[in-house]
Amino acid sequence: MRWRPSAAVEINTVGVDISRECATGPTQRVLLLEDRADFREVLHEYLVSRLCFEVVSVQSGVEGLREIMNSRFDLIICDMLMPQVGGEMFYWAVTRVRPATAKRFIFFTGHQNNPAIQFFFQRINATVLLKPFKLAALDLAIRDVLRKLA
Repeated sequence: MRWRPSAAVEINTVGVDISRECATGPTQRVLLLEDRADFREVLHEYLVSRLCFEVVSVQSGVEGLREIMNSRFDLIICDMLMPQVGGEMFYWAVTRVRPATAKRFIFFTGHQNNPAIQFFFQRINATVLLKPFKLAALDLAIRDVLRKLA
């Protein structure tokens, strides 16, 4: 199944209470890694405007590594297939220098039938979203990761 940007993310949060008061400022710092500008922009805007997160968005694992070395993040939302440094390589590099971040990842992919990706997800017991996904699914994944960290 090929991912189409127009169908990749639907703003549909029926049954999920995501309303927050942003007046007090961001509640969480998020690193978002996605090489497709259109998808990255939609997710960035959603995380900032609807969930009141402080978001740093990058288009590659290389940029993500620079950010990780300079700052701490509560969540890392990461695409699996990116140029230069993909999601798996990014995960191993990050968790080597900051082991506590291992539980902070949410991965997404449109290549769920790839055996190497499946093996990686099983190996680390990853929180995964399969493209296309609804924003309500992202909300639930975020809540699940934050609950595990609490």
